[in-house]
This record gives sequence, C-alpha cells and structure tokens, in this order.
Amino acid sequence: MEQNIDYIPFSENGNKKFTDEDYPGAILDYTQAIALNSNDAELYYNRGNAKYNLNDFFGAIADYNVALEIDPSYDMVYNNRGNAKNALNDYRGAIADYSAAITADAEDATALYNRGFAKNSIEDFRGAVIDFTAAIAIDPMHIEAYYNRGVSNFFLRNYKSAITDYSKVISLEPYDSMAFCSRGLARKGLDDFDGSIRDFTMAIDLNGEDVVSYYNRALAKNALFDYRGAIDDFSMVLVLSPKYTLIYNLRGHAKGNLQDYAGAIADYTKVIEAEPNDVLAWYSRGFAKNAIQDFRGAVADYTKVIELDSTYPSIYTHRGNAKCNLKLYGGAVADFTSAIQLNPDDAESIYARGLTRLDLGQQHEAALDFRRAAELGSADAIEAIAKYC
Repeated sequence: MEQNIDYIPFSENGNKKFTDEDYPGAILDYTQAIALNSNDAELYYNRGNAKYNLNDFFGAIADYNVALEIDPSYDMVYNNRGNAKNALNDYRGAIADYSAAITADAEDATALYNRGFAKNSIEDFRGAVIDFTAAIAIDPMHIEAYYNRGVSNFFLRNYKSAITDYSKVISLEPYDSMAFCSRGLARKGLDDFDGSIRDFTMAIDLNGEDVVSYYNRALAKNALFDYRGAIDDFSMVLVLSPKYTLIYNLRGHAKGNLQDYAGAIADYTKVIEAEPNDVLAWYSRGFAKNAIQDFRGAVADYTKVIELDSTYPSIYTHRGNAKCNLKLYGGAVADFTSAIQLNPDDAESIYARGLTRLDLGQQHEAALDFRRAAELGSADAIEAIAKYC
C-alpha cells in the first residue's frame, strides 16, 4: 500500500513554527498533518509538546497517550508526559512515567532528576536524594540536581549535607542568589547564625529584592540579639511586601527588646488594623502598654485576647497584675483565680493572688495561697510566709 506523504509539508511547517515558538500555529499544522496521517506517533508527540508549551497540560497528555498507543516503545514520550502530569500536581502519575523512562534508559539523567523533583513534591525526600544522586553520578555538572538534593536534605534536617550541596551549586554558579539563601537557611538550621547572615547578605547583594533573605537575616540577627539590625531587615521586608503583616509583630517584638515600647505599640496596632483577630498582636500590645504603665490600655488589650481565646492562663495573670496596679483588687483576684483554674500548679498566679488578698485584708486566704505557692517551689512565697504569716 502506497504511503500518503501529503502530511509531510504540514509536519515540517509545524516543526518550524515550534522552533520559532509559534505554538498555536504549530498545533494547527500538526493537526492538519494528523488528519492526513493519524498513525504517526511523532505527530501526536510534537503536538503534545506544543500544547505543553501553551500550558494546555490536559491536551498534551491526551496527545502523549495517543503517541504511546501507536508506538508503545516511544520511550521519550514518558518524560514529557511526566512533566505534564507534574504541572497538574499529579506527582504520583509523573513518578510512574519517569520510572518508565528510566526503565527504558537507566542512564537518563533527566528522568532521574525529574523523578527526584516529583518525589520532593510528595515529601519522599529520601527517595528524592537517591534519584538526584543517581542523576549527578551520570552528569556531575547537573546544577539543578545538586540544588534540589540540597532541598531534600534540608527537609530531612541533614543540614550539613544540604550545605555541601548548595556549596557545590555556588562553586558551579557563583551568582546564584537562591543557592546562597538556601545555604543560609541550612546554616540557620544548625544555629550557625553568623554563617547564615553571611549567606543571606550575599543573596541580597545578588538580588536586592530577595524578601526571603531579608526576613531570615532578620531572624538570625534577632537570635544574636542584634535587634537594631533585625528591625532594619524587617523594615526592608515591609518595603518589598507591605501586606506581610506578620512582620509588624516580629518588628514589634524587636522594638520591645530595645524598650522602644511606643514603636512596638505602633507595629502591633498595624497588625490589629489588618487582622483584628490576631491574638498575638493584642497580647503583645497589652504587654507593651503595661511596660509604659498604661495599665488601663493593657487591661483593655488583655480583655480582647480573652474574648478571642480564653484558654491561656498567662493572660489572666497579666490582666490581674495590671488591675492590681490600678488598685482594682477584686477584679485582680478574679483574674488570678481564672488563671489557677486553667493551671492549678501556676505558682506565680497563686502567689500573686495571695499578695492581692493581703491588700484586701484577707490574711487567712492569703496565707493559704502563699503556702500552696511555696509547695510549688515559689521562693517569693516562702519569703511572704516568713514576713506575713
């Protein structure tokens, strides 16, 4: 039977358009070719590739399926179908396709790398390390395999191995800001804050808009008690990502550590304006107000915390202390009692209730509280027993 060759010009035009990145035009030509020769696996494969480049992953998979139905030995299709499945978050389906490609060619470093990447996506980090290592053995210059093996090792908390991998990436590509940032994260995982700061700084020097590096450098500086440096970096994060309200909380804490309570209050207020139900912001602002002796403001903020979440004993203790400073002793006793109900072994609240009961002239009840707090190990309660009982 004579072969129909009329499809060839359409196929060739499709290939040219594909090379020129005219993917819609290529699809039209491949479709014309398929209408003339529907048993050519390569035509479906090529059209699938054009669809893939247009992010039509379902359409690409459909064409790859037909290509494999026509020619089950068309092994290169598996890698590309795996990529399309990966793009659709069908990681297990992608892994099956990459595995088929590897079965066909055990030296296919691309398939090994791709399978490792998909395994990372399903948190099979150990399996991913094995695949990336195999890809590197075949291609020792495979930068992406080193980088993503570093990612796998990071999530396995093999921070030293991750650092080794990221360092290899940097040796091959010295201007890779992501590698410096990732190595900084691994060093931070080892509590090597000085080393992590150096890496985050390199990442920022290479990419001045690297929010992740500014954020993590701030955390590392904070861990080293460099609160001013942390504030500078948190501020830069807010310049780059103004809606990242978590940063106001963190910057507020750093300002509080510098006793800049007014600045801290301003930051916590920013969080509350954006997220009115942010318990941490209300709590922290109350703490800062208490520090500047705005006890009524502190009571108001602690009360809001309790409205949002009444399960934290310490909130009642803090509000009770603020009420004591306002000489609202009855309310303070009620708050300390609430704290004790939530945590019966809270020596601090029991002792504080004892002191407050003294202010109310309730010596017997105060003595009982002091004795209970002393049993729980409160040195202050022991002194109070000697002084008042």
